[in-house]
Amino acid sequence: MDWKTGRLPLTGMRVVDWTVYWAGPFLGMMLHDLGAEVIKVESPSNWDSMRTVIDVNRYAGDKKRPMTAQERANVNQHYNEWNRGKLSLGVELREERGRQIVLDLAAKSDIFIENHRPGAKHKLGVAYEDVKAVRPDVIYLSLSGYGQTLPERDAMALGAPVELASGLFSLNGYLNDDTPAKTGFSYGDPVGALAALSALLLAVRHRRKTGEGQYIDVAMRDALSFGIGAAFTDWSANHTERPRRGNRHPVYAPQGVYRAQGEDAWVAISVRDDADWAALGLALGSPDWHGDAHYADAQGRRDRHDEIDGHIEAWTSQRSARECETLLQNHGVPAGAVLDLQQVGEDPQLAARGAFQEIEHPAFGTEVRASSQWGRGDEPQPIDMPAPCFGQHNHDVLSRILGMDGAAIAELERDCVISDEISATDD
Repeated sequence: MDWKTGRLPLTGMRVVDWTVYWAGPFLGMMLHDLGAEVIKVESPSNWDSMRTVIDVNRYAGDKKRPMTAQERANVNQHYNEWNRGKLSLGVELREERGRQIVLDLAAKSDIFIENHRPGAKHKLGVAYEDVKAVRPDVIYLSLSGYGQTLPERDAMALGAPVELASGLFSLNGYLNDDTPAKTGFSYGDPVGALAALSALLLAVRHRRKTGEGQYIDVAMRDALSFGIGAAFTDWSANHTERPRRGNRHPVYAPQGVYRAQGEDAWVAISVRDDADWAALGLALGSPDWHGDAHYADAQGRRDRHDEIDGHIEAWTSQRSARECETLLQNHGVPAGAVLDLQQVGEDPQLAARGAFQEIEHPAFGTEVRASSQWGRGDEPQPIDMPAPCFGQHNHDVLSRILGMDGAAIAELERDCVISDEISATDD
């Protein structure tokens, strides 16, 4: 795979991306990074809610007045992060001519992805059967919370409920605390998107061999539950529920996150075995406590974990997190500074890998966006386009791909079948 020669796996393929929020748009962005042309389909009356549902944005224009709903729709940073590189088609799917435009586009596309509630695609007439009728070899993927089968098919599938239903929620929490804890922001979304990507790439390979398309049903809950396999196996075999351990490990000891010098500064350390334990002692200057006979084996260290944590933190708290990381790693001890978002953005290793790039957005100004996962290194794959403003590419998509002339496009605009504005009342 070489972006410099254009030899990306999906070069020449086209994707209709009728997705919202995080999981689906993230999937569409990865398909773009693998070479596909991705067309984001939204309706003026029912746009991707991530444009406006979370107010994380910055307007590049006049800061002295509130943003209009239209302006907010084009500068939301969650939306802009997961939709870069796509073309935007603002078309009213509830209008028959709008539906036909989407089907005409699907007829000239290879992949159709959607992550709406299961009944929406049937209600609007863009389900797999509808698309297959105009493109028999289409690869159509539905990415939902619980899958396309009853009994839980129609359950609301935001990130938190999916994580709860996956079993992961029950495993996470503070040490010796009965209260389960959410891991973070909608963890099921990126995991589901990666599972969907794997399925899509296998389907592309199958089509290239056989000429056959297929329908793919991916559930975020399934993908996330798959990740707790060891804990589930332990329960099914032994009827043992794993206790919540916080940052500790069932075998490695000591392991934890220790306070470093400075405000809210931390370093993570993990001692896997006796060799790591010996190396930790050398890194810390062979303190007397390290030679305590009670700490000589792993079980003893597990039994006296709190004592050891106190000794370690007395050392880490006198040094910066980065200094602790360097000293420990130089002695072969697994350790890493806990970085905040600013430190991640300024991290020299990530910079050397080309993890982030600046790009100009027409409504936002200069943005920093994550680079392609598959084009990192000395010469990272360039970000070719920012996330699109709503309906930004209506004319290009309708004329270049569907062959419409200016008069036909103007008529669709006049009749509000297509639009470059969301139909929301300004605040």
